[in-house]
Amino acid sequence: MGGSATGDDAVFKLYRYDPSMAAAVIFIILFIAITGLHLYQLIRTKTWFFTCFVVGGFMQLIGYIGRAVSSSESPNWTVKPYVVQTLLLLVSPALFAASIYMILGRIIIVTNREDCSPVRRV
Repeated sequence: MGGSATGDDAVFKLYRYDPSMAAAVIFIILFIAITGLHLYQLIRTKTWFFTCFVVGGFMQLIGYIGRAVSSSESPNWTVKPYVVQTLLLLVSPALFAASIYMILGRIIIVTNREDCSPVRRV
């Protein structure tokens, strides 16, 4: 019958490709450096509203560590590193966006241009 799955069609794979260890290591190094710099700036200037950005950086770092672990397990992947890298790499950009909007609000207040803001202060 046409609806039955046989052979390789019935095999489920977490990845349809081999994750790159080199790319994962490059991004781990980049996120260590960039997140460390932002953490230093956050503590030095006491800009606690920027915490979302640093937390997002740590989430990206852990996500790429999960990607590196997955690339070392190829082709017999386990679910835990896959779930870690998928969740953290997809959720962390929302924290980056949140910090950008918090900074935008502060820029509007500092420049005294609340008339240009689409959201009015109560």
